[in-house]
Amino acid sequence: MTTNPSEAGVLHPADAELFRLFSPEGQRDPFPSYARLRALAPVHVSEALGGAFVTGYDAACAVLSGEKFGTVGAEWFDKNQPGWRDSPLLVSVFSSLAGANSPDHTRLRRLVARAFNVRQIEQVRPYTAQLTEQALDAMAERAASGEAPDIPSQLALPVTMGTIARLVGVPPEDLGPFDTWIRKAGVVFEMSVPPEVLAEADAAYTHVLDYFTALVAERRKSPGDDLLSALIAVRDADGDRLGAQELVDLLAFVFGSGFETTAGLIGNTVVTLASHPDQMAALRSILSTSPDKLGPVIDELGRFDGSVQATRRMALEDVEVGGVTIPAGTATIVFLGGANRDPARFPDPDRLDLHRTDARPLNMGLGVHYCLGAALARLEMEEVLRRLYRRHPSLRLADTPVRTPGLQLYRYESIPVVLN
Repeated sequence: MTTNPSEAGVLHPADAELFRLFSPEGQRDPFPSYARLRALAPVHVSEALGGAFVTGYDAACAVLSGEKFGTVGAEWFDKNQPGWRDSPLLVSVFSSLAGANSPDHTRLRRLVARAFNVRQIEQVRPYTAQLTEQALDAMAERAASGEAPDIPSQLALPVTMGTIARLVGVPPEDLGPFDTWIRKAGVVFEMSVPPEVLAEADAAYTHVLDYFTALVAERRKSPGDDLLSALIAVRDADGDRLGAQELVDLLAFVFGSGFETTAGLIGNTVVTLASHPDQMAALRSILSTSPDKLGPVIDELGRFDGSVQATRRMALEDVEVGGVTIPAGTATIVFLGGANRDPARFPDPDRLDLHRTDARPLNMGLGVHYCLGAALARLEMEEVLRRLYRRHPSLRLADTPVRTPGLQLYRYESIPVVLN
C-alpha cells in the first residue's frame, strides 16, 4: 500500500484527501480529513493506494463484524509483500492471533480466553490502584521540585505496563527496556513502513521474543499464579493446547498491546479534558456522585479521541459495503476515529459530552476480533480517572503536548502538566 502521492498519477478526490490524511500534518489532527472523506465516499476503493478505506460508522460495523472479512495476515502478506517472512516481527504478529482467521483464530482465542478471564483481570485492580497512587506521589514530588510532571512517562506507562506485567507474570525489575522495544515494534501496524524502520523494529522485537522464550522455559519449571503459567497449562475440551512458538508469539503480542493502547488513551484523555473545562467539571461531578459508573464516561472519551484510530481487515470474497463492492483480497482500512465521529450515528459528534449514554465507540473493535484486553483497559481507566482527578481536580497543561507520528496508535509523546 503506497502513501506517496507522486507514485499515484491522477487522483480521485478521496485519494487526495487520504494522502493529506497520511501526511505528518494530517496525522496530527485527522478528524477534518475523516469528515471530508465521509462526505466524498464513506467507503472508497482506491487503485492509487491499493486498498479500501472506510469512515462511516455503519460501514465500519459491517466490515468489523462481517463474516466476509478477516484479518490481514499471512495469506495477504504472501501475495502482496514477498520476503515478509524474513521479518521476525511480521512473522510473529501476523502469523499468530493478530493475523489469524477461522478456524485458527477461534482456537487461539478460545484457549487464551480460558486463562485471560474477567475474574483474573479483576484480581489485579488493587495492584493497579497501588501503582496509580505511587505514580501520583512521584508526580507530586516532581512538581514540588519545580519540574512539570509528564503524563505518559510518569503515570500512563507505569500504571498500564505495571498492571499487564503483574497479570502476565513479568517481574517488575525486568520492565525497563520494554517501552522502547514495543514502541519501535508498533510501527508494523501503520499504513507504510520504510525498510530501515522495519529493520529497527525487527531488532527491538527480537529482544521481546527472546525474553518471553526464556520466561516460558522458566515458568515451565516453576509455575506461578499468573497468565503465563495458566497459558502453559490451559487446554480446551478437545485437549488442544498452545504450541511452544504460538505461546511466545501470543505473550509478546498480549503484553505489548496490553499497555500501549491504554497508556495512549490515558494521555489523550488528560489533554481532552484540559481543553474542555466544562467536561472536566462534569467528570468531577460524576466522581463525586457516581464514582462506580464511569463506563459511559470511558466510552465517550474513547469515542472522542481514541488511541487506536485505524485497523485493517481483508475482504475474503467480493463483498458489498455501503453500496460499494470491495474485491476479494483487498486490504480494508477502517478509520475507527472517523466512524466514531459519524454524524449519522452520533448527534453533534465533534462535541465531547461525558453524559452521552449510548456512545458504543469502535476503538476496541467489534465482532470476533473485539479487543481481548477491553476489560483490563476499562479497569485501568477507572482507577486512573478516579485517583488523578480526585487528587488534582484542576489539573491543566503546562505546555503544548507533543504527539507521536502515526494513526494506528494515536497518542502523545509528552504531556507536561500543572497539578493543583
